[in-house]
Amino acid sequence: MKYWPETTLVKFLELPDALGSGAAVYHLCSYIGAFPFPSHAPAVLTADALLRIVCFMTGRYLKVLHSGKEAWRRELWRACAVFEPEASTATAKDTDSAEETKGAVVPTSEGQAETAKSSTTLNTDQEEVGDDDEELSFHAFELIDALEAYKQTEKIDIQRGSMPSESFLKLLQLLLLIAPLGPAENVSLYTTQLHGKRLEGLQAAAKCILASFGVEQQSGIKYKTFDVVVTNTLPHLFDSFDPLFEHFLFPKDFDAHKSKVSAPEDATPSSPREASDAMAASQEEPVQISTPEPLLPVQGDILDLNLLSQLSFIFSDKSIFHRLRPLYLGHDHGYSMGSFEKSVFKWRAPSILLVSGTLLSPTTKQSHARAFLDELPHRRLSSSVSYAPSLESTAASTESPFRDTQRIIYGAYIPVPWEATNKSTFGTDKTTLFQLSPVHDVFPASYAHQNYTYFNRPPSLYSGLGFGSPLPTYSSMTASQQSNTTRRSSITNYSARDTDYGSGSASFSESSFSGPSSPGLTRRSSLIGDEYVPLGSVSLHIDDALEFGVFTHVTSTVGSFQPSKLPASARAGNGADWQDRFEIDAIEVWGVGDANIAEEQRRAWLWETREAERKKTVNLRMGDIEAERELLKMAGLMKDEGRSGGSMG
Repeated sequence: MKYWPETTLVKFLELPDALGSGAAVYHLCSYIGAFPFPSHAPAVLTADALLRIVCFMTGRYLKVLHSGKEAWRRELWRACAVFEPEASTATAKDTDSAEETKGAVVPTSEGQAETAKSSTTLNTDQEEVGDDDEELSFHAFELIDALEAYKQTEKIDIQRGSMPSESFLKLLQLLLLIAPLGPAENVSLYTTQLHGKRLEGLQAAAKCILASFGVEQQSGIKYKTFDVVVTNTLPHLFDSFDPLFEHFLFPKDFDAHKSKVSAPEDATPSSPREASDAMAASQEEPVQISTPEPLLPVQGDILDLNLLSQLSFIFSDKSIFHRLRPLYLGHDHGYSMGSFEKSVFKWRAPSILLVSGTLLSPTTKQSHARAFLDELPHRRLSSSVSYAPSLESTAASTESPFRDTQRIIYGAYIPVPWEATNKSTFGTDKTTLFQLSPVHDVFPASYAHQNYTYFNRPPSLYSGLGFGSPLPTYSSMTASQQSNTTRRSSITNYSARDTDYGSGSASFSESSFSGPSSPGLTRRSSLIGDEYVPLGSVSLHIDDALEFGVFTHVTSTVGSFQPSKLPASARAGNGADWQDRFEIDAIEVWGVGDANIAEEQRRAWLWETREAERKKTVNLRMGDIEAERELLKMAGLMKDEGRSGGSMG
């Protein structure tokens, strides 16, 4: 075969037709095949071009080029981008025009090569910071000491280019599908049920990721936006390209997990005829493809295969696929703090919490939801998601309160075992908050504060669970305030004194929320009175009834988690500050570990249950003996040795 057409490439890689991603992948390969000469793209996929594609897409280029992942992402963006006509003038055949626009000529001698090198250095110094780093081809020629062969006409101004959102959406669907792809695995293993609900889920997850780039306000994705979003929220987005393009290096029946000793060395044919017969028999026998281990033992109300792939873009496939076990599923175990604790505690490994719900309307008529909203700040931050109907039409309606049609999903990665936190929070700097829908976002831990995770059983001062908020100190409270800790509540709000919250004039820092010294933040309810409830600048709080949740994002101060790095166009309203108040419809906690850790958790709970029963039995026996002794003394049948008296004679 002299070259690879699109149909052949798509068939070889087993790309599904239902996604329509074959054209996007072929376009990407035709650009990478022309590397390092972008003006030669699209290139014919010959054997030499395929060699460059495989080396580039599988990461083997790192042995030659020093630019690392940043240059790899840049070239990948270029491969998917389209450029304005002005950007193509550099490739014109008119030498005079090229000299005028670029200010350099192709060197033909050593002297001219030196002059071109100096001119190149001068031009790049005059460009913006970062433009020098955006020319992978220049670095490639510099490393191989062939600057005299490098043409200024090969440079492409990336500021004039953008990645079409339609083609990138199809590429995202493919990446979600093949995210669990392992070495030498066939893509067909994950395309057998690509229809109906599975396909709709892929499209929905891909749109949530695409929304992170703010494409609704733009016609395409610029490189700077692409680089910032992928670096901060999708570090493992393109990891599956490695095993996908490694198919060019191994035969179809190659088993990467097969032991080398399975084929005896002395099993050689004794004659050419036997060798040909053995080869023919091997070709006639179908290749046995083993059934892969399930990616998830069960699918929850929130986590399915699509969101599992989306999570792997954040935490890598090695720590996600085949390693998650359901610890707590709200619909199965019940929505209560006790059920949560019984299911999640004593898991001696990392875990992932997921919570989903629908945004609460400001005009809701539900009593519980109304109480939750009424106790929030008087000057509330807007939600990160736009409401579809107007507030006037919602207020006039007597039907059920408006619910946003888009499902909102937040989550957290907890790297340490769960524990009760009545006095201090727990967690490490590996704790991570994230959002999966309707926008994909990640909020890494900050080193400024360490109030990462809390779990407070009621009754307590600050009942509920959450991330990013400090706990008020019990010892600094007055006696009347301490008495309120025995009364339960999960309604979170700010007092009227904090009406400037979010406007920049208020001091919103975690260090100021240390208890009664911060009277601006209180929790009020008809059941409990005043209690201090601080919320971090970037925080997620779930009430003790597991009924409502609130995610707060304020950029004016530093909290326990870093603020969003997404462009402002990715969210509704201001984009920088928001607060999502939602009614919870599902909560799940998934343990990251194997069967051994699950067995350790089971044994730990079994031992604690037996100990509780033993102590209960001992207390009952001791109580019975003392009661019987007192009864006998009162009846005069047993002498009370502690009493003495004289004779009546």
